Amino acid sequence: MWQVGGLVVRVKGAFTLTQLKFLLVGGGSFVVDILLFLYLSQVLHWPISHARLMAFCVALLLTWIGNRLFTFSHRKRRPIGTQVLMAALLACCAACVNLSVFYLLSELREPSGLTGPVYLALGVLSGLVVNWLGSNLLVFRH
Repeated sequence: MWQVGGLVVRVKGAFTLTQLKFLLVGGGSFVVDILLFLYLSQVLHWPISHARLMAFCVALLLTWIGNRLFTFSHRKRRPIGTQVLMAALLACCAACVNLSVFYLLSELREPSGLTGPVYLALGVLSGLVVNWLGSNLLVFRH
């Protein structure tokens, strides 16, 4: 138990409260995204592209709501329509960076047992950085 407490202290020291909230909202939205995608594609037998698009849209909306009401609640708010549009454009840019990093890495060296998940993680991390910068500096700026 003491080791977990030490880890929490180190994580708190590495991130600001706003960054931790951002990661929490994003992580929760990711869980909803993947669960909804699996439900729509596996249980309801939606075409995979339709299931992915619907799950992405729901996760995007949840992320925006969570960031507006929780992560960046202390900041001045833009009109809802403008902010949702900005968040959607940012999510698409981050997704492009995510997929591009994965693609470029896989072109440099064919993904194998371990490198495939590493490439995926590096793509996700790249998209996360783009999302953080865009959310912090543009969508929910002071």
